[in-house]
Amino acid sequence: MDHHAAAGDALFNTRLNSRHLMVMFWCSLLMLFDGYDLVIYGSILPDLMHDWQLSPVTAGFIGSSALFGMMVGALTLGSSSDRFGRRRIILLSLVLFGIAAFGNAFCTNTTEFALCRFMTGLGLGAMVPNIVALVTEMSPRSKRNIMVTVMLSFFSVGGVVAALIGKAITPEFGWRANFLIAGIPLLFFPVFYKWLPESISYLIAHKRFAQVEPVLRSYAPDFHGSAASLAAEEEDVEQARVRAVELFSHGRLMDTLFLWVAFGMCMLMVYGLNTWLPKLMAASGYSLGSSLSFLITLNIGAVIGGLCSGWLADRFGGKPTLILFFAVAAVSIGLLGYKQSPIVLNILLMAAGATTIGTLCIAHAFAAQLYPSGIRSTGVGWAAAAGRFGAMAGPALGGYLLAQKFAVSFSFLVFAAPGIVAAIAVLLISSRRVRAEHPVHTLASQAK
Repeated sequence: MDHHAAAGDALFNTRLNSRHLMVMFWCSLLMLFDGYDLVIYGSILPDLMHDWQLSPVTAGFIGSSALFGMMVGALTLGSSSDRFGRRRIILLSLVLFGIAAFGNAFCTNTTEFALCRFMTGLGLGAMVPNIVALVTEMSPRSKRNIMVTVMLSFFSVGGVVAALIGKAITPEFGWRANFLIAGIPLLFFPVFYKWLPESISYLIAHKRFAQVEPVLRSYAPDFHGSAASLAAEEEDVEQARVRAVELFSHGRLMDTLFLWVAFGMCMLMVYGLNTWLPKLMAASGYSLGSSLSFLITLNIGAVIGGLCSGWLADRFGGKPTLILFFAVAAVSIGLLGYKQSPIVLNILLMAAGATTIGTLCIAHAFAAQLYPSGIRSTGVGWAAAAGRFGAMAGPALGGYLLAQKFAVSFSFLVFAAPGIVAAIAVLLISSRRVRAEHPVHTLASQAK
């Protein structure tokens, strides 16, 4: 039984239509909120450290608390949607991270602040694997990579917005104003409630056939089978659902572990840089204003990288694209620690953003394709959760390096090393498994 012929792939050969684009649009908006909420901390960190007289280690710990929350969220709510439905978990996550991020504006001490950051992370950690799984399932197969990476690249758009708003309003209104803006997603709840669909494979697995037919007509008008015929094919998958043990069986053990290493190393670079780049650049002798501009440049590079990675992955495959991006990340981050001309510095920052934050986009799409549909959300959720160990280590590591007063060039080399580790990990993932799970996609890629 090819699991991919089951319900999740009723959209096997369907043509792209406005419904698919609508799902991508709403999930992209959620991803923008995610990017804003996570990059906001790096943009206000210098002011927060000054106001509250925080040590670099304490600041690093607070930065890590959101990422610890993301890990808990991805492991619990993130992978429970195979049981409760993607839509329900996404809506719950929106409320959770919206209220918690808004609450940061009213915190009076580090404990309250870290708790709100943890709850923000909890909501985002639950949301991301589910919107990845939803877009993967509700997209025509030929457009999956590009649609997932376009959606995920909005994380970087949110990062640019956070850095721009931080630069514009913090000097005038103080750092708390950034978190008041973080509450805006709550206003969108009624829109998401109305427009966000439930995944076809979830509805079929739970035998809600009456709800499947209209969804099939909207998203797979070329599909002429019935929900009941898909249900028979889904039976195998249902047993695998929300069973993490499936990630390690059928010869998947090493591939799953290598994927986790790649996610962890990637997230260490992403969150380490987004949290500490302004402070590291200030330590290199740049003014604080220009240091925030560097955060903007990094995230603009990430948008470009996210979009390019999807195109490259559709053309050459996810694996070679990931290896290339991780290698470029290691080189560009390593060179950031040395004095460069303004043009070279900006090119390096854009390259670093493109190949770290941008790489997260294709890493999620690659993870979604590594597993059959019945354990896809669990596979992506657990990979993202494993990656959070790296994400938590990033801000903490940056705080430690600054507290020890190491040379800035050494600090950047430490952040570059994970790129090499990640490239090796991806190299060791079985290409055969990706081809087996997505034979049509791979043959199409080779034919181009």
